[in-house]
Amino acid sequence: MQCAKCKHHFCWMCYGDWKTHGSEYYECSRYKENPLVAQEANHIKARRALEKYLHYYERYENHHKSLMLEEDLRKRIMKKIEDKVNNHEGTWIDWEYLQKAAALLTKCRYTLQYTYPYAYYMENGPRKELFEYQQAQLEKEIEELSWKVERAENMERGGLEAQMHVAECKRRILLTDFFD
Repeated sequence: MQCAKCKHHFCWMCYGDWKTHGSEYYECSRYKENPLVAQEANHIKARRALEKYLHYYERYENHHKSLMLEEDLRKRIMKKIEDKVNNHEGTWIDWEYLQKAAALLTKCRYTLQYTYPYAYYMENGPRKELFEYQQAQLEKEIEELSWKVERAENMERGGLEAQMHVAECKRRILLTDFFD
């Protein structure tokens, strides 16, 4: 197009100089993303992806650290059982439930630890919401079991064994519903 007053040739689509259009006369009619806007959007997407990753990784890592701490707890429990048996405060069978509780705690914690990478890759939706609900239920029961195992001498055996049963049931439900 040409200006009626100054006779300057310009593109009627973008009002740019006609000489700079080159051989693609109507290239300006194609949508081109503004690279700054696209980079900003990618930056925001990257930040969100990093936040999501860190959310799940931190929880995974927290349970890993708890497993390491519970390794010390298992050693203390074994020492405690040996001391009780050696001091004639019962037999191995009388105190074996403590060792079983610590082993179950480790098993549940390990299961819970590896639910976080699984949740990271799940699509958002009702299935993920159910998974996260069951995951939270298992976590609650594990923390309760951990508390009871640490204070096992002051707790009644029946309460600890009931908590063991509940934690194992929650673990199995989660595994059955999502990993079979």
